[in-house]
Amino acid sequence: MAERASQAQETFLVAVDKETGKIAGFLNGIATDEEVFRDEFFTEIHLYDPAGENVMLLGLDVRPEYRRQGLAREIVRQYAEREKKKGRRRLGLTCLESKVEMYQKFGFRDLGMANSTWGGEAWHEMDYQL
Repeated sequence: MAERASQAQETFLVAVDKETGKIAGFLNGIATDEEVFRDEFFTEIHLYDPAGENVMLLGLDVRPEYRRQGLAREIVRQYAEREKKKGRRRLGLTCLESKVEMYQKFGFRDLGMANSTWGGEAWHEMDYQL
């Protein structure tokens, strides 16, 4: 994560609580021209292409005390808007079965089971057309 933050900081979006200065949540990804999500996006920063048409989302995190308030939805909305303005075409991600419905509510479509084996889990591949 630290390497990604230092080399691809423009693909991060952080939400900060204005009252406390505490990070409430963040979303990060990696720009690429690739169409299919692969596990190596998590570990191989050389796959990052600043001019890539797509962004593969690698993590949406919201602190527990900020959940169920619409923050994740707003972070994703602002991220999508920002990336569309940059000329990107698509956001992609993988998620666990338990998160498919949430991402569908955000406008993502479920592409079925991913070829991912990250963490020994079964993942759905999803995308959002910008």
